[in-house]
Order: sequence, then C-alpha cells, then structure tokens
Amino acid sequence: MANNATVRTADQSADTRIRPEVLREFRKHSGSALAGVFAGAAFDQVALVPVAAAVDRTGRFAANFADRGVRSGASAMIALWGDSDDRRAEAEWLKLRHRDVRGAGTADFGEVKYSALNPVTWKWIAVSGIFVVLNTFTYCTGTQLRPAEEEAAYQLLREAFADLELPSAAGKLPADLAEARRYYDTMATEELQSNPFLVEKFAALTKLPLPTLGLPPLARRALTPMWLVVRPVAGHVIQVCSSKAMHPRVQELTGFELKPRHEQEFAVYIRLLQWAWRTLPDRVLLQPLAYNRFQYEKMIRAFRGFGLESFAVPEDRR
Repeated sequence: MANNATVRTADQSADTRIRPEVLREFRKHSGSALAGVFAGAAFDQVALVPVAAAVDRTGRFAANFADRGVRSGASAMIALWGDSDDRRAEAEWLKLRHRDVRGAGTADFGEVKYSALNPVTWKWIAVSGIFVVLNTFTYCTGTQLRPAEEEAAYQLLREAFADLELPSAAGKLPADLAEARRYYDTMATEELQSNPFLVEKFAALTKLPLPTLGLPPLARRALTPMWLVVRPVAGHVIQVCSSKAMHPRVQELTGFELKPRHEQEFAVYIRLLQWAWRTLPDRVLLQPLAYNRFQYEKMIRAFRGFGLESFAVPEDRR
C-alpha cells in the first residue's frame, strides 16, 4: 500500500533487524490519543459502496457522527488493549449485533444491497482499521520502521483483531503485510468508489458535532460555544492529516483537494505531533485503557524484579 509513511531509504530496506524498543513504541502508538487527527483516514471504509449504503441507512451519522467515532474507537481499544477474554467477548458481541445490519439502501443507494457480515465487507472494515494504525505511526512519532519491524507491527495488529475473523476463508485477515498491501491496493483500484455519502461526510468534518457519549449534558452545554469556534479548524486539520495518510486512490475519492499549501500545513502538524509524542506524559498521551495497561505491565515488571534468580541453597551456605 503506497503512502508517504512507508517510504524507506535503501539502508533501511536492507536492514531486517527488529528493535524491541521500536515495537514497544508502535504498541504505545496504537493507544495514543494523537492518532485522532488521522480519524478521517477510516473513511476509506465507506468508499466501499455497500458499507456507505448500510451506514447511511441507519441514520447514525446524520444524528451525530462523532458518536459513531467514539463507539468505533472504544471497540478498537478493547481489541488492542483488553485482555483475551474481553477481546473475544467484544468480537462476539459485534458479530451478533451486526447480524441485523442487512437490507437495501435508500435515496442515492436505493439499488444497493448490503450485509455487514458479508465476508468482503467485514474483512474490508478490519483491514482498514489496521492500516490506519500502521500508516500513521511514523507521522506521529518520527520513527521509521524497518521492513521486519513493519511485518512485526502488522502481526501485532492482526493478532489483536483475530477474534473478529469470520469462519470462511474469505473472512480471514491477510496472513502477512505483503498480502495485506496487495489486498488493499486491489480493493482501492477495483472495488472502491466515490459516493455522495463519502464526499459529504468527509467535507462535514469541519462541522463535527460534540459527541453525546462520555459527556454529561451540562458539560456539553458548557463546551458547545467554544466548540463551535474551534471545530472548523480542528476539522480542517483532520481533513489534511487524514488525506496525507490515505492511499492516494482513496484520497481522490473523498473529493477533498490537496493543494500545495496543505503540504506546508501538514509539515507543521507533523512537527507538533512529534513534539507532543516526545514531551507529553503517558497519562495525557494515551487513551485511558492503554494507559491502564501500561501501568499494569510496569508494575508486573517491577514485582518480578523482586524475585530470586534461584531458590537453591546460596553458595555461602553450602
């Protein structure tokens, strides 16, 4: 899958060593709040017309499409940072609830039939989510992944989303990163299409509503005046950053025109993101579940550090 985040020098391409500290950094990135500026990259999902027809038909984007982003983000955090039982339970719950998502679209999608559990649709959604994390890592952190590290990062995400796979072969995630990139390129060039829902909703990022989920009504009322001032700028930043992280074909389909000034803007945004990555404490940088898991793992390492190297009789007592 071609994009600016995966460009490598010849030296990097030749180096197949894996740096454990970089994989830890990648895992941390998967729980970072900074990736929110690339949230629009997930709009590649609705470039698959049956997905757009289904989402349009439910009306949830029309009601408050920020809420849908909150729900999707929460589910992704469980997959990436929950324990094995919670990941499995979330995956089964999603499959069960998506059985009802089938039918035919309306208005612009009147001839389109959809089913969320169609393996083509289901697999596309999962692979889209994986690439959003992969393709934004270097932008957020400034660290370039070596080829072996890219593969290891893909396998980390593939394992996290494995419980979402469907039983059929068509519903399985690509086995490795090379296969995943071929799959994505094929989908982008042969299956994805521009459609009114994709274009309108991507443009509407500058009018992003405050979510109703996680915000008490009183707090929402208090924040609304400030949000109305901030959201055109915040939405524009998301549009530019997301467009730069997208597959070029998908970016074209959004209808958002990348201009030379956007390249200059993006360079500034990237510097700010990487400064934040290096500077902000984990409590601010990470999503709550990811922060909780990191603290847990730190405590486990600390407690294990108290252990003896051997329970045998010490040398001086033999």
